[in-house]
Amino acid sequence: MNRTLRLILLSLTLFSTSALAENMIMLRVSHSFDNTMILIKEKLNDYGYKVAHIQKCDGGLTDSGYKTDFYKSIFYGKFEEMRHLTAAFPEIIPYIPLKIAVMQEKDTVLIVAMNPEILSQFFPADELAVQFGRWESDLRAIFEEVSETQKLEPLNPVTFPSINQH
Repeated sequence: MNRTLRLILLSLTLFSTSALAENMIMLRVSHSFDNTMILIKEKLNDYGYKVAHIQKCDGGLTDSGYKTDFYKSIFYGKFEEMRHLTAAFPEIIPYIPLKIAVMQEKDTVLIVAMNPEILSQFFPADELAVQFGRWESDLRAIFEEVSETQKLEPLNPVTFPSINQH
C-alpha cells in the first residue's frame, strides 16, 4: 500500500467519531498548565525519553480569531531508537517523534496523545508492533503518574555566587 493511501486511511481512522476514544489517550488534570508541562517533561525523562521540541500552538489560533488559553505540543522520543526505526522503516518517519498536546481549559489541563498502537494497523512488521505497544504502555504509565501527582514540590531557586565575592 503506498504511503499516501496509508496516510489518508490513518487520518480517517484517527478522526472517525466512533474510533476516536480508542485511538487517543487523554487525561484531564487540575494542575496548573506550567506544572503539567514540568510533570510531563519529568515523567518522559524518567522513562528514558527526551524532549526534542516544544511548540506553542495557541498563537496561530488567536491570530485566526479563536479564543484560547495555553496550548503546546511536546515532541519527544528516544533518539537512538528513532534513528534505528527510521533507518529500518522509513515509512514511519511522518509519525515520529511522538507528540503530546497540552491544552489549558479554564481550571483544568487536557493532555492528549495519539495511541501509538494504532499504527500497527498500517505498519504490520513484528518489530514495529512490539515498539508501538511499548510506546503505548509507556504513554499510559506516564499519564497515570501525572494524574496521581497530587502536589508539586516548589522549585529550588538556583543560586549563583556573587561576581564581587573574593
